[in-house]
Amino acid sequence: MTEHEVVIPGVAEVTARVSVPATWTTELLEEPRVFVASMPSETAGPFGDNVIVSIERLGDDAPEDLEELQGLVYAQAFATVPDFYALDDRPLDVDGQEGWFRASLQTSPSGVTAINRQVFTRVGDVLITLALTSMALRDREVTELFQQVLDSLSIIVQEGEDR
Repeated sequence: MTEHEVVIPGVAEVTARVSVPATWTTELLEEPRVFVASMPSETAGPFGDNVIVSIERLGDDAPEDLEELQGLVYAQAFATVPDFYALDDRPLDVDGQEGWFRASLQTSPSGVTAINRQVFTRVGDVLITLALTSMALRDREVTELFQQVLDSLSIIVQEGEDR
């Protein structure tokens, strides 16, 4: 596993450190502004796993309560993602902070079924999300990987930043 530091422009007061498999490719996308780590295509074939870390500033109208906020996100997913199934949805400690875990399953129009595991936590008006998406057929292998990635996650908040 190799550690990466994720800093998103415009939200520099919050940094995430996360470890992903050393052989995976990584990049910070411009749009949307997220860190992506992907299994190399030569080992993944057509069904590669990926990790996404996002750090985003929430709007003034976002609920303060993390459970309420995740409920809104979940409602949107059920309304907009075809063939979406909730597998797990519960509070979970994320690097010593109140967080939320969600696992969901969805099948694409082409018939490929993916499982997505996500954890969320909030620092003030900033939402930090870690997600691992894989094919459902790899669920047993990926369960351990997700736990390793989650255990490696640390969130650093620079105090005194003008927000």
